[in-house]
Amino acid sequence: MIVPMKKVVVFVTSSARDAALKRLRKLGVVHIQHFKPPMSDDISKIENSLSAVEKSLGIIKGYNKPLATEIKEPEKCQKLVFDILALDAEKQQIKSQIEEKRTLLNWYDRWGIISFKDVAELQENGIYLRLYEIDRSVLKSIPEGACTEILKEDKNQLKIAFITKSKNVRLDIKEEQIPREDFNTVTVEEQEKTSRLAEIDQLLHQLAESYSMIQGYQQELEKHLEFARVRSGMQDAEEITYLQGYCPADDVEKLMQSAATEGWGIMSDEPDATDNPPTLLKMNKVTQLIKPVFDFLGTVPGYREYDISQYFLVFFALFVAMIIGDAGYGTTFLLITIFAHYKSSQKETPLPEFLKLMYLLSLCTIGWGTITGNWFGAVQIAGLPLFKALTIPQLANFPELFPDLTVNPQQKVMLVCFVVAVVQLGLANIMNFINNLPHLKAMGNLGWFGVTAGVFLVVLKLVLGFPLPSFTVSLIVCSVLAVIVFMKQEKGISFLKGVALGLGDAFTTFLNVISSFSNIISYIRLFAVGMAGVAIATSFNQIAIPMLKGFTFPAGILVLIVGHGLNIVMSILSVVVHGIRLNILEFSGQLGMEWTGYNYEPFKEKNTK
Repeated sequence: MIVPMKKVVVFVTSSARDAALKRLRKLGVVHIQHFKPPMSDDISKIENSLSAVEKSLGIIKGYNKPLATEIKEPEKCQKLVFDILALDAEKQQIKSQIEEKRTLLNWYDRWGIISFKDVAELQENGIYLRLYEIDRSVLKSIPEGACTEILKEDKNQLKIAFITKSKNVRLDIKEEQIPREDFNTVTVEEQEKTSRLAEIDQLLHQLAESYSMIQGYQQELEKHLEFARVRSGMQDAEEITYLQGYCPADDVEKLMQSAATEGWGIMSDEPDATDNPPTLLKMNKVTQLIKPVFDFLGTVPGYREYDISQYFLVFFALFVAMIIGDAGYGTTFLLITIFAHYKSSQKETPLPEFLKLMYLLSLCTIGWGTITGNWFGAVQIAGLPLFKALTIPQLANFPELFPDLTVNPQQKVMLVCFVVAVVQLGLANIMNFINNLPHLKAMGNLGWFGVTAGVFLVVLKLVLGFPLPSFTVSLIVCSVLAVIVFMKQEKGISFLKGVALGLGDAFTTFLNVISSFSNIISYIRLFAVGMAGVAIATSFNQIAIPMLKGFTFPAGILVLIVGHGLNIVMSILSVVVHGIRLNILEFSGQLGMEWTGYNYEPFKEKNTK
């Protein structure tokens, strides 16, 4: 459920502001809403310090295993951060310098050890030496009186020294520039820079042992930054200063008691219609399983929207099972989850919610794969007596195992998809109906339920060839009329005006009816993606089976591992694309949800190291 919020305003004297904020932070129940943008010199200073700390932690993170420490010495930490940043800046500069020296050494390796100083002395004595890289055919066109020395040759490409007694005689080719630094100097400097780089890495290794200490300092800075922002965002009125925020309704009494004890003034009221309170989801042990998916998506329902955690979990588990659709893959996921659970238990930490979710999804996938007879896409495995007995023939992926079967299993699976569609979308309509009771608008939601049911029957006729019940057209027409008449019946307007608004919106209603048809059709993706996975698995099996004999046995095993591994990855991507889409777009869209909420994050003490 979405926890009800109260809008609260806390008044304190200006002299007691800091003490009141510390007490309020200790209570940890108020989500602060700033009266004005929090800006101050203190905030800028702390933000700059935090930026430096974050950069320093990023530098030393990969260097060494940090030593555990509970010491909090801000001055020492500041120096450590300064040293890390200074060393890293020097390191980057030296790496650039080493690159330059190695570029010069590479030049000497290609052209030989030629001294710029010696060439300059030759020019002073009237001898001009220039370097060129030429094609061998150019040798025939060398001017008379010029001397050519071949320094290096590579097939038809030559590196030459072109020597003349006139500074105006040149080849019509780009001249190679001789480095001003001589070879020995470059070599020594490159070695010195490389040695210094190793020293810096060693120093950073040593500083990395203070990672935990600096991380604790970072958390202290974050704590001070939050305090400074709250303080700066308060509103002043002569000797009184005040802040506003949102507090869970169940915690208001605790806040009131503290206000009475501390001598604060406090106001508490219901949020206005124009307010946008934060969202606090209160989940039970079951619905908590879906939280990793919400965290991954970064979606939060608005304060006045629905908490669909329980429905999202049920349908998401079903969608995952149908999309992956392979009991063998489900067993693989289950074994991986058990192994991860075992490793987690060794660390003596609570079982992560993600692993709990993986248990559920693995078991659901095994269940669907079992009743459809799909084990690694292998008909040989599905045909084993035990697995064949557990298969529902009407849903079987390999109907050839049931020669007496008189129905098309693919049609039955598609029927299941459409039934899931009408159940989920119909549930959304019923939820809207209940939410709008006792207002007349609820009848409009009931009309949408009728539209969904009628369109479902049309889909069965068009896609699966089912006979269309005689009442279908009447059901859709009456339902559309109910939508037009009642959906605009808002509080505070007359019935006739609501009807007029509905008539004015009739074309949009017609488009939404068409959209309902496409929404139900879209659930066939569960069948299509699942069958694609079976086809891919079967194809790789057919490639590998002939190879599982003699010397090609290892290659056959490799084909199976790579093929099924690729299929598993594609199935997981399909879950993200299709399984989540049906919940976030189709179901949530039918509910009218926009996921515009933001998380409740109270001003409270943070755990620091």
